[in-house]
Amino acid sequence: MTSEYDRRTFFLCWLVTYLGQAYLSMFFLYPVALQRQGIPLALSGWLMSIFSVGSMLMRPAGSILNERLGVRKSLLYASVFLFCCSMPLLFFRSFNALLVARGLMGLFYGVVMLAVTTYQALSIPEERRGSLYAWIAVAYVLPQLSIVPLSEFLISSISVQAFLALAPAVAAATFLISKNLPKLKNFSKESKVNSESDSQENSLSPDQDSKVVFPASSQQWGSWGEMVRVKGFWPLVLTLLTWSFVNTSTLQYMPAFIRSRGLIASSFVAANAGVSLSLRLFATRFMDLIDRRTGAALAITLMGAVVVGTRFAFSNHSFFLLGLIYGLGMGLGFPMILALMPDVFPERLRPKGIAIGTLLMESGFIFTPFIISYGGGFFGLGNVMAFIGVTALAGGFFLSLHVWRKA
Repeated sequence: MTSEYDRRTFFLCWLVTYLGQAYLSMFFLYPVALQRQGIPLALSGWLMSIFSVGSMLMRPAGSILNERLGVRKSLLYASVFLFCCSMPLLFFRSFNALLVARGLMGLFYGVVMLAVTTYQALSIPEERRGSLYAWIAVAYVLPQLSIVPLSEFLISSISVQAFLALAPAVAAATFLISKNLPKLKNFSKESKVNSESDSQENSLSPDQDSKVVFPASSQQWGSWGEMVRVKGFWPLVLTLLTWSFVNTSTLQYMPAFIRSRGLIASSFVAANAGVSLSLRLFATRFMDLIDRRTGAALAITLMGAVVVGTRFAFSNHSFFLLGLIYGLGMGLGFPMILALMPDVFPERLRPKGIAIGTLLMESGFIFTPFIISYGGGFFGLGNVMAFIGVTALAGGFFLSLHVWRKA
């Protein structure tokens, strides 16, 4: 992606990713808005969770839409429906109506993020995946520094309605930017799906026909059964699950653990975010040079070691230092995790592979709360977090020293 055309396409992809994460991040403040609308905190949990459930349910079905309709068309349709489902939040006050709207929002949001992630996987050339996915990873963090403060300002200083209007505005912007993305060229109808076509990169370039769309027929795409026979599939599954286990646990419960010790949670969170963002901005070229399989596994190992270390931290300075180290793992690991999916899956399996991969990456948001909440009640939050850290530490070593080397 060195040409002017490719840089423009990548920038548009980056913007769509940013807007998708902005849409997600603004709803971090949704429970506050709901309370101001008179909806109890207990019921707000349902409205928050149904969105994530809807998003995850659409990942396998979304991959089929990408294959049948084409990635760009799926992105456009989903962003339109996301806009339509966001508008009722401005008018509905019934819990049941809001529950339906939030569930539908989750479904179409899942398609939007799956489509743009698949577009990136099919358009970014292999030799640039490390650096370009590092820039994409910036788009995952930046909304927390921009949209979240804006959302808080709208709720506090303007009105809840102004905050809720942000959702359809972001969805509309997603549609308008997505319209400018060129259509991807796929296998011609005359070509055979074989190992030779698997090895060819479908990256965008100025001399390719940007008007060729994905074929409507799914026969040229690989099957679900073929995915499990891809070399590297099971190592990727183990890597994504281990990553999800440690990362979602830390994101959701590390602040509560730090607060339970009477310390400042932002000492860890701010340090982690600062280092992570800096690496994604300034160490992009480095990520093209290292082996992503081993690098991702070692990043998980480092993150697990930090989580174990927090068990023995009793000051803000200690958590700040651990946050800096954790940020190294997050800053380097997340872009490599994203790039591993197109590394492992050939073109014809990427829509399905990206769907399964992103589903595994987000699965921790569902199962780790049960592990930590029930386990913490019996053994203490600190002990459960240490167990998660030890599991990630051992899993990362096992992946780097054994699993990926045999793949």
